[in-house]
Amino acid sequence: MEITHSTGAELSEIKLKGRMDAVWSDHVARALAECVRSGQHAIALDMAEVDYISSAGIRILVLYSRQLKSIQGRFTVINASINVKKVLELAGLKALLHTETVKLAATAATTAETTSRKVTIAQDGATAEVFDLDPTAALRVDWPGKPTPWLEGRRDPSTCSLVEFPLNVMGLGLGAFGSGDSSDAERFGEFLAAAGSTVCQPADGSNKPDYMLLQGALTPTIKVAYGMLGRGGFARLLRFDKGAQYPSLPLSVIAKACLDAVQSDAAGIVMVAETATLVGATLQKTPSEQTTGSKPGNIFTFPGIRDWLSFTAETAFANSICLTVGFAASKARASQLRLLKPLVASGELCGHFHAAAFPYRPLRKGKVDLRETAQPLFESEHVLGVLHLLNDWREATGAGESRFLRGACWCSPLTT
Repeated sequence: MEITHSTGAELSEIKLKGRMDAVWSDHVARALAECVRSGQHAIALDMAEVDYISSAGIRILVLYSRQLKSIQGRFTVINASINVKKVLELAGLKALLHTETVKLAATAATTAETTSRKVTIAQDGATAEVFDLDPTAALRVDWPGKPTPWLEGRRDPSTCSLVEFPLNVMGLGLGAFGSGDSSDAERFGEFLAAAGSTVCQPADGSNKPDYMLLQGALTPTIKVAYGMLGRGGFARLLRFDKGAQYPSLPLSVIAKACLDAVQSDAAGIVMVAETATLVGATLQKTPSEQTTGSKPGNIFTFPGIRDWLSFTAETAFANSICLTVGFAASKARASQLRLLKPLVASGELCGHFHAAAFPYRPLRKGKVDLRETAQPLFESEHVLGVLHLLNDWREATGAGESRFLRGACWCSPLTT
């Protein structure tokens, strides 16, 4: 089979020639996947020169039709050969057939949002647009728990706080799901929460993240050892795309764009984005309760740090989609906010971010709702992992910082 691909302003067209059987269906699927990952959500499959299609081929058509429909994209078969047209009609898939690409392009164009404004982003070729949500909204920040004993390697339950995470509370830190009793002792780990979705990866050796979602009267609750929370609403939505010039966008560039979008020197940010790579660390074991008089350590002291934290020696969770929660601030403002560390080597931009990675799925374009975007990520019931995002600035051997392809950022200025 021959597969050729052409991309226009509003429509991506893939032309097939040959048999779409079990052997070639996988090749067609890869071509479609590449198209979707590049940000093309209106796809026409030209099957004028396809003389045979099996059930394996039909499955691919149905799969991508559903996937693009779920993000308000469009998938259609154009110029279908007589054999293909007959098979699709018998299979009850006549709705996939289309005869005029002009109409398809017009349909795609009408889905574009016109209420946004373009903004400058600090990387050549990258694009960004901002949608107003509630320009008067802000996030009131606070810090439950107490980090000192935990960062010294000793658990202190008396400093923990039980925190509920309804729709208007976002946050991150070290915590555990549960009722707060002694049975939760080994379940502490990095957590993040936003829009009624909470994820925590216990440092119990399982490397298996757990999650809770806001459902009916059930509100996710986390026993927080220490953390940073933002309560309130989001002022703006930033949509970004890496563009064609570079393979990805670094986290620091996206964080700075969010600060600019809300016109503030400090912001709370929730991001759902297609991931190029993630760089960070996870806690490997939960601190134990030490007896009075025992000498506390420091989990960041070398070489003991290797027993406490697991770092991504290489970039992780490539080609996934992630839910990222965090806070960013200028150097001057960060001195007034706890738990923020430099995001760039110069120290001019600081932040604290946690990310949960999921199997890849495309994001709908335009103005989207945070909860409606975040909660479907859990439909696969498979959270790949949770990372505290950190930058690796070692020369030559460093993994750099987390990078993204395109995504949506809900952001608001911080008040204390």
